[in-house]
This record gives sequence, structure tokens and C-alpha cells, in this order.
Amino acid sequence: MTIDFTGIINENEFYSHHYLSAILESDLKNVLKEWKDAEKDKDIKPPYAELKGISKEYFNLYSLKKKARTPEEKLLFQRQFIQKLLPIFGFEFKPEIKELEDGAVIPVISAISKQSGAPELWIIEGLDISNDDISPLENKLFPCQFPKDSDSKVTVTDESLSTLISRQIFSMSEPPRWIVLISLSQILLIDRTKWNQKRTMRFDLYEIFSRKELSTLQVFCALLHRKSICPKQGLSLLDNLDENSHKHAFSVSEDLKYALRQSIELLGNEAISWLKEKKTRVYDRNLAEDLTNECLRYMYRLLFIFYIEARPELGYAPIKSPAYRKGYSLETLRDIEMVQLTTQESLNGYFIHESLTILFELIYHGTPNKSHELPFGSKSLFNIFSLSPLQSHLFDPDRTKILNSVKFKNSVLQKIIKKMSLSRPKSMKARSKVRRGRISYAQLGINQLGAVYEALLSYRGFFAENTLYEVKKAKDTHNELETAYFVQEDDLKKYTEDEKVFNKDGTLAKYHKGTFIYRLAGRDREKSASYYTPEVLTQCLVKYALKELLKNKKADDILNLFICEPAMGSAAFLNEAINQLAEKYLQIKQKELNQIIPHEGYVLEKQKVKMFLADNNVFGIDLNPTAVELAEVSLWLNTIHEGAYVPWFGMQLVCGNSLIGARKQVFDSLLLKKSCRTDPLWLDEIPTRVHPGKKRAENQ
Repeated sequence: MTIDFTGIINENEFYSHHYLSAILESDLKNVLKEWKDAEKDKDIKPPYAELKGISKEYFNLYSLKKKARTPEEKLLFQRQFIQKLLPIFGFEFKPEIKELEDGAVIPVISAISKQSGAPELWIIEGLDISNDDISPLENKLFPCQFPKDSDSKVTVTDESLSTLISRQIFSMSEPPRWIVLISLSQILLIDRTKWNQKRTMRFDLYEIFSRKELSTLQVFCALLHRKSICPKQGLSLLDNLDENSHKHAFSVSEDLKYALRQSIELLGNEAISWLKEKKTRVYDRNLAEDLTNECLRYMYRLLFIFYIEARPELGYAPIKSPAYRKGYSLETLRDIEMVQLTTQESLNGYFIHESLTILFELIYHGTPNKSHELPFGSKSLFNIFSLSPLQSHLFDPDRTKILNSVKFKNSVLQKIIKKMSLSRPKSMKARSKVRRGRISYAQLGINQLGAVYEALLSYRGFFAENTLYEVKKAKDTHNELETAYFVQEDDLKKYTEDEKVFNKDGTLAKYHKGTFIYRLAGRDREKSASYYTPEVLTQCLVKYALKELLKNKKADDILNLFICEPAMGSAAFLNEAINQLAEKYLQIKQKELNQIIPHEGYVLEKQKVKMFLADNNVFGIDLNPTAVELAEVSLWLNTIHEGAYVPWFGMQLVCGNSLIGARKQVFDSLLLKKSCRTDPLWLDEIPTRVHPGKKRAENQ
């Protein structure tokens, strides 16, 4: 059964779209089975059947509310329905008021508390008096919503429920984890951990009751039932779904590794074809190494743009601007992957290549704002948008000199965009049954992107000097991300059928002479020492490394700490250290000032602290120059926020061997004199940082 989501709106990706369309159904099987078993064995009606049974009453009360004139009358008809609805979801209709920390009160119609007494879930009623079926978030509170026997002083404001949730409810020292907003037209499920990004699940009651589609009713009940949100014991279903959604995001990052490897081979072979035709480059081993690095950069550029366009809240890509979205964005080109190219002009033309070239240049140089400078993320006016220059190594045109002279056909780039846009079928059997879902880059975190980055750092590209066939160990399942083995045609007869690698169509995996191959060969991984540290381990190591260091520290002391990672890779540890230090700084600073940052502004304040730490306090070294480029980008992505600047990490992140140590030129000459070297603490002196455009003092 395919779930029909009509009437269920996944706003700002409360869960990833692909997770809902491809995975959710299997994750809800146990809940639905439990309800069906209860119906069969105990004659207990499942919630979705009860819900269907009150649809007629819903439309009667909906019509009466529309005709009612006063808020009191409208509330009366709305509550008649809510009192029928809440028990179906396992909640008790029990209006009461909750006192907030500033002395204000708010009415709730049902509440669940933890064993400690702290609030866990509040159901709040939104009353729409406009008859326009507006969102409950836009509703305000009315005096008639407060219990008549309330002794507390009730002050009704013109603030919307959205504002009350952000500024007063979620800013409490012990706020509820969940809020359910309910009106006669809509229900909103709000998770405090996702509220900063305004990610909610919205249920259109009129649409759901009009269609009475079984799968829609089942999902509606499964996501909103008390046992799913806050069960009396055990982990909630919604937390399990969240965990599975994150696992799915990890699975997506695994899919991207395959897509990147295959795409790099496509780029490399197309580049070789062009260079052979133009005869502009000597065909040698040095070309293979240079081409490998440039194809990596090209693909990482695409990965970066996919991510930044999927996260408009970061404030860099002006994706909300029609001029950018329709004229320049990668998201528009992403839609082209669904277009069938049939003519020679469409297959062999260069529209996608030229579009990407313009986009890369636009990101590196930014939009010209000679008369005045606009912060990135500025809203477009009259089809004009602002984009700050990102002059990182990754987008530096001088680092893709070979590819700058190459033109990629539409057919090649369409294949690449398709691989980067759609999930990978897990098996041949699954290929025919499971629809390939569209990858949600908004759900991928910096750590997951880092895993994709670093996965291919130890791979290398080479040209087949003779016709080669791929082989493997007997009984092993072939995995193109694992170590690859190739033999010449004369040696193929020495291998059994189980040791040969076959293509999907049953033919042998064959590489003709001159083919560009990009694989993990022999001891490349051991030689490069390229391993990605899992996020859970990164968090744990950083947490306990900082635990003693941060004891008895004032907030401003944290801003004076320096962080150095001598083997940084794509900066997983640096990013985690920045995250934890910024969180600790805000915790301490709020206590020192006796102020609480409003919930809606907390993320922005945290990003500002993270940006300060990244720009001033973070240093890293790595042997791999590509890793340094990726570290620059990942640090920036982790700390970016609307209205910020683009930091320059040229003096903080360097390619080199950290075991050698700092050059003596970076220390004050007085520290290196013999008279000073009797004190071993001279090594604790921080090397002097000289900013670009300034000269070092004569005694240094």
C-alpha cells in the first residue's frame, strides 16, 4: 500500500521527503498491526476507523462555526468537535491555564507531564474568527478561551500563537518538548528541537475528512496519537521515526559516495575525450593525478551548491530570488535530469556546462555591488540579488586549469546531476520495486557531508595502460567503494567465474586501454591514512577533552581559547569543538547576565559565536591539500548565518606536516635566544599571526 499524503503537509521537511515517501510506511507497520490485532482479538476499533466515523459530525460543526458571528459561538462549535477528536488520539479534553515564567498565563486544553513534573506536551487551541481557515500559528488568544473559574490574572495580547511559542513557551527554563496546535481546520505538530527551522507537520482536517483515504487516516492517527508522541513507558514512536530518518540520511550519504565516484569517472573520461580531440595535453601519469584532483574539486563544488541551496535559512544562496532560482541555480538544473534528451543538439550541446561555469564564477567572484555592499542573504529587489564572493580554494578557477579548457556535453552532466539527485537502489530486486527518491540535501549535516568528502580522498585516478578486467575475491560481494583489483586479458583465464566482476547486464567489467579509472587500489587507504571519524565518536571525544578545560571558566574566557587540529581532514573535530564551545559560551553568558535568549533568536546567536570562534580561534593542518580545501568549506558552512561575512582561513588552515612543527620565523626572535631557552615554557608561546597586507616586525 502506497501512502497518500494529501492533507498532510511536511513543512520545511519535518522529515525528509524521501523518508516519508519511501521509508515511513515500513516504519509504521508495527503500530498499524497492533491496532488491527486489537480490533480482531478485543473488538477495539482502531483510531483511524473512529476518525472516519466522526467525519459527518465534523462537517456539520464546521458549517455551523462558519455561520457563527461571535468568538464565543465559534469556540463552542469548535470545542464540540475537539472533545470528540482528542479521545481518539488518546488525550483527555481538560482545559486549564499554564503560568509562564514572566507571570503571563496561557490556556491549554490538554497537557502531559513527565514523571518529574516537567511539561512534556501541551495542546493549545487556535481560534480562527476570520473564516479564512488561516494557520493556527497566526491565531491570537481570546478571553473566551480561558477557563471561567481561573483565579489568575488573564492578560490577552495581540501576539500570534507563533510569537507566544517562540518568545515565551519555548524560552522557559523547562519548556514542553511537544506542542499540538489545533483548530477546526488544521492541526500542527511542533517539536521544540525543530522549531528553530520552522519545521512542522501540518494536517488539513477539511481535506483529510473530505477524502477519507484509509492510508491518510492511518498516518494521521499514527503521528498524532499520544502513544506515538509521549508514551507512558519507553521511547516514543516519533523519536524512533526521527532516528530512522537520520539513519536514512546516513544511507543517503552512502549513496552519494557511489554517485561521486561514478561521476568523477564520467568527468575524467569526458575530459580525456575532449583533450584527445583538441590535442592540448600530453597523455601521461601526471595528467591522471592532476585530473583526479580537478574532478574531485568539480564534484565537491556541486555537492556544496546542492547543500547551500537546500538551506536558505543559512542566508547565502539567494534561492528565494526568482532571478537567481530560475536563471542561475543548480536546483533549476536539477529539474533537467527528468527531461529526456533525444536530439543530437540536446545530447551533445553545452547548455548545462555553460550554466555551471557561470554559477561557479558567480560564487567565486560574487555579484558586483560597486555602489554599496549588501550582506549575503539580502532580499532581491526588481529581480536583483546579492551574492558575496566565496574566494575559497575550492572555487578558485586556477585549481581547475585542465577542466577550464574542457566542455562537458549535456548528456554527461545530466547523468551526473541525476546521480547526485536520486537515491541509489540497494539491489537489482529492489530496483524494480522501490522508487528512487530525490535526495534531500537539507537533511544532511556537516558531519555527513564530511563523511562523503573524506570517503574519496584516498582514491586515485589512473589510465588503463592495457585493456583491463576487474576481479574480486571468491564469494565476496563486489563493492565499487572497496579496494579494486584489475588484470589483463591474458591473465583472466586464471580466475573462476566467482572471481570475475560482471556489469548489470551480465557482461564482464571491462576497461579499454586509455580509460580513466577512479578507484581505491591496493594500500592507498593505509598510505593516505584517510579515515572519517563517526559523529558520535567525535562528539564524545570533544566533550571529554573540553570537560576539565571549561571548569570554572567565565564566558569570555571561552572566546580566548585556541583550537588546533594537527590532522584535521575535512575539519570534523574542529567543527564539533566550535559547536560545543559556542553552546557552553551561551549557557554561561546567559547566567552571568541573568538573561534568557528568546527561542527564535537562539540559533542565530549561536551561529554568531561559532563564526567568531572559527574566524579567530581555529587552526588546522593536513597533509592532503584537498582535505584543506574541504575543511575551509565545512567550517564556513557550519558557522554561516544571514548577515554574516565570508571568513578567510588562509592563515589558519594549511597544508603541511604537523610533526615538523612551526617555522622559527613565526616566533619573536627574543624567544629563540639561548638565554631564554633554559625555560622549557618558551614552547607555550603562541606564534605571532600576521594578517595579509601587514609586515612582520624586524625583531621577528
